[in-house]
Amino acid sequence: MKQFPFAINTIKELQDRVEQVREESRQMPALSSVLVSVFMDTSKVQMLHDIQQGVQAVFPEAQIIGAVSSGELVNGKLMEQGVVVNFTLFEKSAVRVFAYDFREKKSNTAGRELLSVLQADKEAAAVEVISAGFHLDINPFFKQLSASRRKIVFFGGLADDGSLGKNGLVFTHKDQIRHGTVVAVFSGVDLHVQAKSSFGWKPLGRTMTVTRMDGDFCMQELDGRPPLEVFEKYLGIRNSESFLVEALTFPFYFERHGTTLARHPRRCRDDGSMMFGADFRVGEQVRLAYGDPGEIIDNAMSLQEKMASFKPEAIFVVSCVARWMLLGSDTEKELAISKHLAASAGFYAYGEFMRNENGEIMVSNMTLVTIGMREGLSMGRQSNLVPPRPKLNKHRSLMARLVHFIETTSQELEESNRKLKHLAQIDRLTGLFNRGETEASLRELLQRAQEYNEPLSVLMMDVDDFKVINDSYGHAIGDDTLKSIAKILQSNTRRGTDVPGRWGGDEFFVVLPGSGNERARVIAERVGRLINEQAVLPDGSIVTTSIGVVTAASDDTPDTLFKRADGALYEAKQIRGKNNVVVH
Repeated sequence: MKQFPFAINTIKELQDRVEQVREESRQMPALSSVLVSVFMDTSKVQMLHDIQQGVQAVFPEAQIIGAVSSGELVNGKLMEQGVVVNFTLFEKSAVRVFAYDFREKKSNTAGRELLSVLQADKEAAAVEVISAGFHLDINPFFKQLSASRRKIVFFGGLADDGSLGKNGLVFTHKDQIRHGTVVAVFSGVDLHVQAKSSFGWKPLGRTMTVTRMDGDFCMQELDGRPPLEVFEKYLGIRNSESFLVEALTFPFYFERHGTTLARHPRRCRDDGSMMFGADFRVGEQVRLAYGDPGEIIDNAMSLQEKMASFKPEAIFVVSCVARWMLLGSDTEKELAISKHLAASAGFYAYGEFMRNENGEIMVSNMTLVTIGMREGLSMGRQSNLVPPRPKLNKHRSLMARLVHFIETTSQELEESNRKLKHLAQIDRLTGLFNRGETEASLRELLQRAQEYNEPLSVLMMDVDDFKVINDSYGHAIGDDTLKSIAKILQSNTRRGTDVPGRWGGDEFFVVLPGSGNERARVIAERVGRLINEQAVLPDGSIVTTSIGVVTAASDDTPDTLFKRADGALYEAKQIRGKNNVVVH
């Protein structure tokens, strides 16, 4: 396997490069497939037909895939308003390209068709997806493909979404599409593929909840307010012609299924809602994020160290335009890290495609994705060494220091907020959840139990004759008694699952998710017995409790469940004569 990426400006240059590649191909033991990737500035589109003809005149079997892009990458260098033509020659593997116009074929239909191709191809190792179109509905396409074999690597990006006034365009050797996607499927039993991604953005400020969406791509409300208010308040960014450029490097940051994702806004509506190129879901927790130039470079270094151990023969690169905007003249310092590993080519995207460990294919922003390929084992291939960390330009070094200050201050603020939240949830005397937090947990856990048809039980308990204890021994002994009971409850319930709380005064309430009537009864009887044994008063008298036990019914609400538990407690205390457990 060999790769030959070139930057060209004229068709004559292309012809010379094609001849050079043909001579190189004749030195290879075999030539099983040729992929030609083309990325070009919109001003060069008129060259596309001549490029397609020039390539296929020499390599008639070549598969061509590419796009108009905002920036082109070749061997660690950034091209602006240029053309990159990348030849990937395979000795044993095969490459096939497909095109899907979403104006002619629905996104999920196209996904099902490609999924059938991958299911039939037992040697499929990787899939490159390049898309174009304003707010392309790519999610149904990827949802279908997420059912493909986990070992298949997916990569690519949204080449141009039209938000900068340009028409997106993706193409193959025979198709040109402005609202859809082109795909390259790489297959071969000896083809090895490794995908690595680098982020480098960090959360900033408070957590907010997505409370209203209009479809998948338009965020209407954050915490009940238009998202534009967040940008105006915290960043001073208003809805103007420069909104995209100003907001591009401040995405929303969140996690989904264990994967960190980012979304940068593309356009702001007059009502303060925002359009994004990738989806949000109501209820997701998001924060603003900022780019740390030093962290971005460090993450890229770490990524390339992993890629060096893979020993690739070819590298494909997809990076977010926001990284370019943030790093500016330091952009090539990030890209150049990989140029010594293998020949590389790629483009800057408005959304990067990747697959997580669960097999889900998703869209992110602000990410650098590097894909290494090789045919055969790496044994005997020369090891690649990663160069020293490049130095940032002076003004970006200053930015890195300011970023470090912001990060440290934010961490201190987060720690203070965690402590305040903890204090707001916890009963200070016993260390158990207070009544408000216990009630909130009951509502949430009861709803979940009913949704999944799982059991849930509760205990309601109070100390028998607690007023007598206070009057006879003093409030300090009364407090110690409550602390002892709290420790017994904590040690006899499941940490992180059950919820023991102080309901108020000498009353306690315990929520037992996943527990039926019998387990709840056993816990209640054990707790009552241990209180008799361990909560001993100064004169040797024992402390007793009355406990009511109830298991939730399918139509219970928190209020009805509480009333039933209170009724069981009343029976244990007033009818059975205290120091009893009553199960209803």
